[in-house]
Amino acid sequence: MRTMMVALLFAALLTAPARPAVAAGGTLLESRPIAVPDELANAGATGFRVRYLSTSPKGRRIEVTGVVFLPSGTAPPGGRPVISWAHGTTGVSDRCSPSRDRELGGYGHPGYLAGFVRRGYVVAATDYEGLGTPGVHPYLIAESQARSVVDAVRAARDLSPDVSGVWLTVGHSQGGHAAMAAGEIAAGYGRGLDFRGTVALAPITDNRPYVDQLSQLQPFDHGYYMAILAGLSAQHPGLRLADYLGPRARREYPRIHTTCMTELTNRLIKLNLPGTEFTPATSAATAKLRGWLGDNAVPRTRSTAPMLVTQGLTDALVSPAQTAKAAKRAQALGTPTKLITYPGTDHFQIIRSSAPDVLPWIDARLRR
Repeated sequence: MRTMMVALLFAALLTAPARPAVAAGGTLLESRPIAVPDELANAGATGFRVRYLSTSPKGRRIEVTGVVFLPSGTAPPGGRPVISWAHGTTGVSDRCSPSRDRELGGYGHPGYLAGFVRRGYVVAATDYEGLGTPGVHPYLIAESQARSVVDAVRAARDLSPDVSGVWLTVGHSQGGHAAMAAGEIAAGYGRGLDFRGTVALAPITDNRPYVDQLSQLQPFDHGYYMAILAGLSAQHPGLRLADYLGPRARREYPRIHTTCMTELTNRLIKLNLPGTEFTPATSAATAKLRGWLGDNAVPRTRSTAPMLVTQGLTDALVSPAQTAKAAKRAQALGTPTKLITYPGTDHFQIIRSSAPDVLPWIDARLRR
């Protein structure tokens, strides 16, 4: 009897329908053609808004949006390499996702990305987790942004058979932070792809020094601090706003989820709230904030590919000294790192000013 039951069970297993496999990070869920900005159209790009799978740092399957730009013409043998573009700060609200903006977040990004397309590279530009999809955007949370950057490459490969697994990441400001973090997980989370390097333009690397300056913050920085708290609250749901914002600032805080950074900043400049509204309530709260920021500081580990860092010396938003410190740390961790500085160049000018150095550096790695 027992033998017959085992046989029947075995037969049932053979005839039972197979369970569907869990889709992998980077799986393309949806794509639709979009009208591309003039600069990209003139470069021969075809654009698609995409929605793809990724994995949150807590292991939850999530959806992420972005755009992919494909060059025209016949792809070379083996396919076209990918540049995974990581954008700078736009805000935390879904309204601020660059894929919804014809100008891709502004600051001349269409023209800059057109330079990559002209060279025959595919551009995959993620919005990051929570920008345009459910949930709070984990602003400056290293692992979250890094995974979105890596999986954008996989989504581009799903989109077109002409896309190869060779890739490199380029990011500015917040995106520089994301690009550096992506380079560090490329060998693990990015397994199966051929990672060639990181370019970080005026990257945000470590916000811990910022903690000691909170009481002296200028109104221009108040929205940025609120965005940091929003990102940390996504990583640490137990964060109490009352520990980090005064009552007037807390009344303004919900706007972080409905407006983009420029609009919020302009409002906070008009309000001109005192620094006490942005000072942690206790020394324990201050220590906790510093620890959370330290957890997301980059670089954290060695990257398996070289890194180029560019920094304007008149940058009032990202400290040149902090960038130099981060580049030195990357070298100490074992990542071949080159830092190039640009006198008279501010935080946004660095994108264009460094292009003559960035483009040949990229070509040397993607075309070998």
